[in-house]
Amino acid sequence: MVIFVILSRSIRNYLFNGIGDNINRLKMDKIRWTNEFSSGLNYLDNHRRNYLEIVNELIDISNSKNCATRLPLVFHRLAFYIEDYFAKKEMAIREAPGIAFSEYKKEHQRFTTEISRFQERYSHGETNICGEIIEFMMEWLKNYITRFGSEAPDYMRTKGYE
Repeated sequence: MVIFVILSRSIRNYLFNGIGDNINRLKMDKIRWTNEFSSGLNYLDNHRRNYLEIVNELIDISNSKNCATRLPLVFHRLAFYIEDYFAKKEMAIREAPGIAFSEYKKEHQRFTTEISRFQERYSHGETNICGEIIEFMMEWLKNYITRFGSEAPDYMRTKGYE
């Protein structure tokens, strides 16, 4: 396991921190919306699409090697996303029977804390961290969808959300 972590960091450094700039650097493809991202509820899917738009903006920034200059705009968008989406979802499911509300809150806090750590690293001069943020955000979304499944959309439908 330790070897894998070291290897993946080395590869990540090569791809995203400019070590391999003398060789044609691989470009990341944008993430396209597929049914695997869908909750079946337009309200939640619109938020997930917005999330993927932020990831795709990061991919554009990384591909154009503008992480150092454009990352503050992404942090601003993420702050708005966190404040808007997490608060609204928490309000919508707070009283839901059978939903582990505290688990949602913990996961939202974990995401927020990790983004804050990236922002702190950036403010201390680590400007080529776009690839790491993309990796974190995609893994987080996959785990979030897998872990929480359809319980919130099912409940939200009963409350009139479309």
